[in-house]
Amino acid sequence: MLEKELKRTVTEYLQYQQNAGNLMWFPMNSGKAFVKRGDKEYKIQLCDEGTADLLILRKWKVGVFCEVLFIELKSARGRQSPAQGSFQKLVESQGASYSIVRSLEELEKVLSI
Repeated sequence: MLEKELKRTVTEYLQYQQNAGNLMWFPMNSGKAFVKRGDKEYKIQLCDEGTADLLILRKWKVGVFCEVLFIELKSARGRQSPAQGSFQKLVESQGASYSIVRSLEELEKVLSI
């Protein structure tokens, strides 16, 4: 499955789960975006290079308000870049979870839904 197909499948699944009240999710786009409004053009800095594709928040166990998960989507052959590896180390040092997901089934395992 191509990464863009995986992204579409995963985002549809996550939206369903959010609508059911099981979690909240946010796309985490990196790079820059250019927006034109009238005769002015604005450059917007998005997330830093290496940031995971998705941020998921969900209720967790008793005594813990929520679980924070970062998900990096990859095709079957896709590799993690050095910037993505650095982001993973930063995330995990803060106690959050980071997973590389290559299929909807892998995401379901990560979420245990």
